[in-house]
Amino acid sequence: MEAALQQFHFLRPEWFWALLPAIALYLLLRARQARSSNWESAIDAQLLPFLLSTPETARSRSPLFLLLLAWVLATVALAGPVWRKTPQPVQEREDALVVIFDLTGSMYAEDVSPNRLVRARRKLQDLLDRREEGVTGLIVFSGDAHTVSPLTDDAETIAEMIPAISPEIMPAPGSELAPALELAVQLFQDAGVANGRILIITDEIRDIATSQQIARANLYSYPVSVLAVGTPAGAPIPTPDGSFVKDRSGTLVIPSVDMGRLADFAANAGGRFSRMTLTDEDLDYLLSESIIPGQEEFRTLERDFDVWIEEGPWLLLLLLPIGALAFRRGWVWSVAFVLILPVHEAEASWWDDLWLTRDQQGVRALEAGEIERAADLFEEPSWKGAARYREESFSEAETLFETVETSTGHYNRGNALAKQQDFQAAINAYDRALELDPENEDAAFNRKLLEELMQQQQQQQNQDQQGENQDQQQSDQGDQQQQNEDGDDSQEESNQSEDQEGEQQEQQAEQDQSAADQEQQGQQMTPQDGELNEEEQQALEQWLRRVPDDPGGLLRRKFQLQYEDRQRMRISTENDETADW
Repeated sequence: MEAALQQFHFLRPEWFWALLPAIALYLLLRARQARSSNWESAIDAQLLPFLLSTPETARSRSPLFLLLLAWVLATVALAGPVWRKTPQPVQEREDALVVIFDLTGSMYAEDVSPNRLVRARRKLQDLLDRREEGVTGLIVFSGDAHTVSPLTDDAETIAEMIPAISPEIMPAPGSELAPALELAVQLFQDAGVANGRILIITDEIRDIATSQQIARANLYSYPVSVLAVGTPAGAPIPTPDGSFVKDRSGTLVIPSVDMGRLADFAANAGGRFSRMTLTDEDLDYLLSESIIPGQEEFRTLERDFDVWIEEGPWLLLLLLPIGALAFRRGWVWSVAFVLILPVHEAEASWWDDLWLTRDQQGVRALEAGEIERAADLFEEPSWKGAARYREESFSEAETLFETVETSTGHYNRGNALAKQQDFQAAINAYDRALELDPENEDAAFNRKLLEELMQQQQQQQNQDQQGENQDQQQSDQGDQQQQNEDGDDSQEESNQSEDQEGEQQEQQAEQDQSAADQEQQGQQMTPQDGELNEEEQQALEQWLRRVPDDPGGLLRRKFQLQYEDRQRMRISTENDETADW
């Protein structure tokens, strides 16, 4: 019962503005009812009892309070009183799509501006923006194929990975489409999808015979379409040093796009072909639903959405007796129209508490950018800690996250500690997060970063200490030299001076070598008293974000491990690794 009272609120509280005209109408009718007739203003009050007949039963036929009661009940019902939820299964149209993206070196050709790779990534972003229903997967290929994302209905997650996909993340050179097609079919089968479609974004298919065989074997279940990027004329492939790619004979490589060959491949694979355009005509044509079998089927999502159960309709049962009485003679006038006034957000906290929980009010305040107000409203520790973190109250955020015994809670606590430059405590928090969830890559990444920062700080402190020791030694040597100058043995003084000079030169050489090593290793940190300079602080803030800024590095390592595993299992493709374009 107590939990129900805490969750009680109204879904549409703006309907309560309709009570204002109800009250006004009630007062107006009461005033009119108080006057028997218009003769009261024309006849003397002493004569009225003898000239007018006013039965006592007249007023009982117009019970205004029933009209007001009906109005209030209807308004409360329309406002949507709720205090409990029920899980609601969600269905969406079955629409499975796997995108195969070419990451061979030829994608750097600049026959389209700025180059084929950039144009293809932009088109992939446009495609994901159109994916409102269904599931989408992404595969990249060059000499081997790798899955960037399995079939998922979260297109935004795939979109975040687009800037990271480039030929540099691929472990195997060359160009082999067949493994990518096999991997796409495997993604469909693993997800239990009987019908789907495959879209290839490429500029060339080299293993066309093998790829055609795989595509035709799945012609009716997974038709393959092709989106060609580039021009038939082609263009050279630039290299980082400013030159262009050449083959083994020294001839300049100019990869051209054979539109006819790609179109024939798509036709034989049951799909469609289109050249990449600046507008959406290509996607409109390629993703047309008419070529997709079984597209009118619907699937039930694995997750449920909790839906509030409205209790307002039960109040309408109380209106039935009042409605029946309204048909009595003389009561038809009680039918009135409900006036809906515009909604104005109430400023008083007690008013908001009537309709929304404190956490719901906090979410609205956070979305509106009122971080401080959101932090005061939130009652749930993780939400409250997130708001305190955003307003840079890291100490309070740490205390709040400490009460959240989850991997995410300890990860956030580690970030708050790192913001306070308490690196060791932050590492301990990341360790706890990894104990609860060993797959928390963000916690592992931040932990490694802080360890490196602490090592650099320790190295700098050691160097500072070494410099102080050298200064002290030089000072002692100067004092000793002065004492020797005051001695009687001039030969011993000369020898000691030479020894000291040699030691100084040796120490100076070691110091110069240490500085050179530091410069060579790129150690630009100059912390004092355990603090970071402005540049390092900015770098630390970037690394402490929820998602690492270099997803390409994660993909590169992931693909490299997969490629090595496949080589050990001898299932890697045989391709011409000398033609890395």
